[in-house]
Amino acid sequence: MAKHTVRLLGFIFLVIGIVGYFVPFEGFFSLTMNHNMVHLISGIVMLLSSSNEARSSLCAKVFGAIYSLMFLAGLFTQNIMGMMLLPADTVLHLIIAAVLLFAGFKSASMSRNKSKDTSM
Repeated sequence: MAKHTVRLLGFIFLVIGIVGYFVPFEGFFSLTMNHNMVHLISGIVMLLSSSNEARSSLCAKVFGAIYSLMFLAGLFTQNIMGMMLLPADTVLHLIIAAVLLFAGFKSASMSRNKSKDTSM
């Protein structure tokens, strides 16, 4: 589960990071150059981590925690390291965090259950 989720989000982040340099996203979401760079790096790391389920699960948990912190930061400030955090960004960070954390922990529990079943 985490493998597919991380791969899909990695691809989306990579595309958004590339497109963001050519098409300005302003208004509803705010994507600055720093924001685009974060998306590019996140996408690359996620795609590289999606080679197996264990790495994907860890990646999903780490990025889920990071996006949870971004959500919390967005509740209290609108600018972090040159990245504008509009209300839509903050809500999107919460959704991304929830999806990644669910995938990461669900995948980990499924692999634990699978190992219990095979050891009997």
